[in-house]
Amino acid sequence: MAYPVLVLGSGRMAQRIAQTFADDPRYAPVLAARDADAALAPGLRALPPLTGALSEALAQALRGQQAVVLADPALTAAEVARAAIAAGCHYLDIVESAASGAAVGHLATDAAGAGLTLAPGCGLAPGWVTALAAEALATAGPADRITVFVGVLPAKASNRLGYANMWGIEGLVAEYTAPCLAIRDGKLTELPPLSEEEAVQFGGMGLEAFATAGSLDALARDWQGRIAGLEFKTLRHPGHLDYIRFLLDDLGLSKRLFQFRTLLTTALPRTEDDRVIIAIRRRNQASEHWDSRLLQARQDHTGAVSAVSSVTAAHVCATLDAIRAGDAVPGLVAPGDLRPGVLRRSPFYGLLDPQAASGRAV
Repeated sequence: MAYPVLVLGSGRMAQRIAQTFADDPRYAPVLAARDADAALAPGLRALPPLTGALSEALAQALRGQQAVVLADPALTAAEVARAAIAAGCHYLDIVESAASGAAVGHLATDAAGAGLTLAPGCGLAPGWVTALAAEALATAGPADRITVFVGVLPAKASNRLGYANMWGIEGLVAEYTAPCLAIRDGKLTELPPLSEEEAVQFGGMGLEAFATAGSLDALARDWQGRIAGLEFKTLRHPGHLDYIRFLLDDLGLSKRLFQFRTLLTTALPRTEDDRVIIAIRRRNQASEHWDSRLLQARQDHTGAVSAVSSVTAAHVCATLDAIRAGDAVPGLVAPGDLRPGVLRRSPFYGLLDPQAASGRAV
């Protein structure tokens, strides 16, 4: 019998997760959301809208399910996780907030007692990128400094920001405005968001990189005192950072984030034609090494599939495979706990294993 999974949300990420599960006969996904007007892709199933008191609506939606994946930014992760535990369901999410992950983590004892697993932060970053970073850290020496670079970019830049609406704006705002946990000289520290700017080359393309929040927080806490440096940086087309600083600092939108969020949501063009760049740089006194990957938008039986939605869905689906296989113990599975070697056992891994990008970032 196919494994029943509830996917909470109705946006493109939620539907891509549901579609990825639906393409595998081992799973029987169903969507549920507050939004009654969301248009679903053909073939996807949805429950009636979640109306009334959320706790009661969640309890009803979770009946008969074995796992729930939160992909709706309007719902609170801890509340959904509590409902999942009460219903006897494993819990996963693609939320990018470190505070949200910590709130879910406080429920780990209850989940473990019920033989259930909580897996927050199962998207791209935190998520797949965190797993790759953990793999790199496992072979690092105490003098190594590791920087993880990730860029979600439109294949064609059509505005001065060089950017588009390709994934959750809520997560983007959090990345750009929250403190960035890092390791410097072996010590845990906080870097200001949008700081530490540098220029890099990737496959002959010039990009800018700068510190953003949330993707490596758990690893930074675990590896303090064991490695010289660990940082996370976002990749963008040149000029992007200057315009974002203008909006947040000069126009004061850092104090009115609801306006910043609305501006990005309404003004940025939406596209599925994107690319995801992942690069890990390891430096020490003797050498510098880069490991780079490139994912590009693709076509499947549903039409155009963006790279970021594809890898996000693949990672959360592969994580549930690992939970079902017993590769994740009951309780909390933090981002990066499941290494690529474990995820490779899942049929969903093919969507996570892009061809190595040509060239080096230097």
